[in-house]
Amino acid sequence: MFSSLPKRLLLLLLSPALVVTQSSSLTGRWFATADFYGTTLNFSLELSQIENTLTGTFDGDKLEGTLTGNAVHFLAKDERGGTEELTGTVQAGFISGTIIFTDADDKEHPTTHRFMATPVTARRTGSPQRHEFTPSAFYRQFSAANKPVLTVFPGDTIHTTTVDAGGTDEKGVTRVLGGNPQTGPFFIETAGPGIRWWCI
Repeated sequence: MFSSLPKRLLLLLLSPALVVTQSSSLTGRWFATADFYGTTLNFSLELSQIENTLTGTFDGDKLEGTLTGNAVHFLAKDERGGTEELTGTVQAGFISGTIIFTDADDKEHPTTHRFMATPVTARRTGSPQRHEFTPSAFYRQFSAANKPVLTVFPGDTIHTTTVDAGGTDEKGVTRVLGGNPQTGPFFIETAGPGIRWWCI
């Protein structure tokens, strides 16, 4: 049924993902993670794309790279001579692949890790919102593995409760083992390293 269609039009019809990838820009802020031996580490990534050329920063280190089709490659360098080299692909709005970390003090032993980056959501327009949050679980340790229980934007207010040091809630019901368990964590869209947030 497609035999009468021009080859170029046929390619566009059969490859919508390719069309989106080629027309989308990677310019912007990204939330990046890398798996270090089973532990997820977080990194900031900022990209600026002009045609096929990429510039920006990876965790504060200046980077240069290229976007060829949906293939991404960049090299970031720190002030001491260490590097982070990413080789990956863009698919469905995400960047994934591998990243090679080379320590300036141990250049003979670079380490390779799985990598994923997602675009940071643009800041919501309109008035700040108030969130009423009723916790159902409490964490007894600070860890990047604790999944956020609520996503908010700068300026928003969260009204919630927690338990006391013994794990007892405001009604006197023991909800969790003691040891200063905490409510949360809360994910703040557009937040970055060095930004202060206040809890009252």
